[in-house]
Amino acid sequence: MTSQQTHASHNIFFTLFQLMDDIRRDSLKKTPQTQQKRVLGLTMRQAGALVNVEILTRQDPKGIALKTLAQNMQMTVPATSLLVENMVNKGFLERTPNPEDRRAVCIRLSADGADFIENTRKFIAMEISKRVEVLSAEELAIFGRIVDKLAGAYYEQK
Repeated sequence: MTSQQTHASHNIFFTLFQLMDDIRRDSLKKTPQTQQKRVLGLTMRQAGALVNVEILTRQDPKGIALKTLAQNMQMTVPATSLLVENMVNKGFLERTPNPEDRRAVCIRLSADGADFIENTRKFIAMEISKRVEVLSAEELAIFGRIVDKLAGAYYEQK
């Protein structure tokens, strides 16, 4: 790849990251006032924990082990425990006894946490739908293939 191509690809990705971040930030502005202060007080790590718990509990709705969340977030178990405690106190996560191991707990989204994730997803989907209207069906199909190819290359390396 030439330096000109490298520069162009960096610009494309930085623009895409900026666009997605702006859409995410705008979604927070659309959050109901009662939730907004709580949501805006989340750190990136806490927001990441919410998304990770939501994804990981799709396969196991009763909840996930603290160790599983720690591994997925590349954190230590004690640091993850503090993070979860904070998120429980904020009302986004809940802990329940693990029915298979009385010494362990299961972590899952609380009703507020699930509502927050769902509302954010709906808003982002709505914003993306508005923005892709500028693309033809062919351009959208090409863009989809490019994103799939990039994701495949990224995840194959992990």
